[in-house]
Amino acid sequence: MHDAACPQLQEIHLVTSTQSNAVILRNAMPADIDGLCALETANFTSDGITRASFLRFLRRSSARLLVADAGDGEHPNVVGYGLLLLRENSITARIYSLAISKDWRGIGLGTQLLAGMENLAIEAGCLRIRLEVRIENDTARGLYERHGYQKVSDLPGYYEDGADGIRLQHDLYDVIAEKSPAVSTGAPLILVDRLSDIPFAVSGARVMRVRDYLALDHGVRNRRVINLCRSYEYLSRGYYCSLLAAARAERVIPEADVLLDLNWKRLQKAARNDLGPQITEALTKPGDHPTYVDVYFGRSTDKRFRHIAQRAFDQFRCPILRLHLNNKDGKASLREIEAPSLSQLNSGHMTAFEAALRAYLRGRVRKQGNVTQPTALVAILHDPDEIMPPSDKDALALFVQATADLGARAELITAKDFHHLSEFDALLIRETTALDHHTYRFAKRAVKEGIPVIDDPDSMLRCTNKVYLAELLRTHRIPAPRSAIFDKRRIGEIGQQFSFPSVLKVPDGCFSRGVRKVKSPEHLAEVASDMFKNSELLVIQEYVETTFDWRIGVLGGEAIFASRYFMAPGHWQIVKHEDDGKSYEEGGFETVAIEDAPQDIVTTALAAARLMGDGLYGVDMKETPNGPMVIEVNDNPNIDGGVEDAVLGMELYRRIIAHLLGKIARP
Repeated sequence: MHDAACPQLQEIHLVTSTQSNAVILRNAMPADIDGLCALETANFTSDGITRASFLRFLRRSSARLLVADAGDGEHPNVVGYGLLLLRENSITARIYSLAISKDWRGIGLGTQLLAGMENLAIEAGCLRIRLEVRIENDTARGLYERHGYQKVSDLPGYYEDGADGIRLQHDLYDVIAEKSPAVSTGAPLILVDRLSDIPFAVSGARVMRVRDYLALDHGVRNRRVINLCRSYEYLSRGYYCSLLAAARAERVIPEADVLLDLNWKRLQKAARNDLGPQITEALTKPGDHPTYVDVYFGRSTDKRFRHIAQRAFDQFRCPILRLHLNNKDGKASLREIEAPSLSQLNSGHMTAFEAALRAYLRGRVRKQGNVTQPTALVAILHDPDEIMPPSDKDALALFVQATADLGARAELITAKDFHHLSEFDALLIRETTALDHHTYRFAKRAVKEGIPVIDDPDSMLRCTNKVYLAELLRTHRIPAPRSAIFDKRRIGEIGQQFSFPSVLKVPDGCFSRGVRKVKSPEHLAEVASDMFKNSELLVIQEYVETTFDWRIGVLGGEAIFASRYFMAPGHWQIVKHEDDGKSYEEGGFETVAIEDAPQDIVTTALAAARLMGDGLYGVDMKETPNGPMVIEVNDNPNIDGGVEDAVLGMELYRRIIAHLLGKIARP
């Protein structure tokens, strides 16, 4: 989490004696960017959200950016913001950042923003909400802990400056009412003409007079409002309450158009045609024949009408509905549907209404049909200037297309986007990796943030360093060319133990770099002396001559492609690097279907890949008279357009992206 600059805050009415304008909470707009950036600069000295990031959050369907606006309508004045992140198919939302202007602290604005984000999380169908905060930020921790957020884990060295953090979590349902800001400030409102109209207390909700609600100059986005006015007539106060609630982005029942629908004869006729036969059938069952049936939030006390009550509520979402019945010649039918006031209920009915109201408030908020569900945003890390990238431009474009095909979105990023990583839901690294490189930092950061990544840092550790890999293969008896790890003192000993030619490798070399063929013990001593300038250990490996190397692509323990890479012309490797360090020459290739590759090659490759993890690997193999041999395992194998995808085509890219998307946390 981007650490929050939260002071100790109190519950607020959003208007103070020191500020002339009321504060409203609303969705951020592009016009707010300058204000957001100014607020960010004033609150944070490191890990700040940039202008580009704010714009990206505004465009993301999985981000919810709330601002506290103290302006006069025409001239916004952003005095606080809250940023909520959602992930596809996850029931956990994440508060990424919360900030408040120095001049507007101490009036409860933090609590209000927190309530707004919780309501947005509820609307998205989330069951819990998480955040990260610096361990030394007592003020922010106090805010969250007062509202029911509890520590779930420590995060040592979590922040970019090395500071420790903690992760807090808050359940959005079944919480202690007095601790939840969604209850204290964004709690459901029950509107009545007189406070005496509702003769019972409602835990977790606020009862407010209609005149007080109409006098408010703000609302709380997504707050539930239950309008129990005595009159719902057109242009009545009850009608205006529903109209204003909708304008304030609050979820009101009944909505203004429902009140109009109840007076629309055509809709009444349609409802009679729909419910009439069911009413007739219900009254064939034992029991009296009432002149009307009351429905409270889709519930009826008469078991015969339970299904009918829900159907009526689905058509006319009103707290109280009264179904007037005709009973003529022994046949019952629906005559009219009206919305009576609370004052029309007697004491017996009031008990049933109270029970239905409490059940309604306890129930899950029904998702609205027009709510856009968040889609996953995948970051693809690449270096546009890399001479030999693991994926060329064509392949990168196909990864982006595959992501779109799967209902998500991909964005190409570079090393400079490190601070934006938390904005994404998944990370695909398509840049040459190394342990002392920013790619490893990206992978480590992704794991800290709970973002699935290919390549993960453990795979990098196991694959990138040939010292580690050689020992791992030997320990697990995976067939490989004879090899040894040695330092300067053992050069002479190694020269006597190995036959020549042999292959000498720098532990963290890649793409045939840092690999030399040595012809004799003397040549070994000469080449090793030079290579020891960059590494304290070297790996020597017996030379196995073949005209090509197999590369078996493995994803999640399954072989997905098989390619032959032929040696570069006049060279013993598949890539011949020139002395200028930039130009190179490659041999040809041939990609075949997995079932057409030698079975022992594929089986051995899968065994080697399992030692690395369940990510994406390229296992380089030699096919010899003595059986297959593993040369190395690559954590970021080449996926180039027209090469590794020659058999599967677009399906190869979809499989990789699908595997990555499948790892998005679904706690």
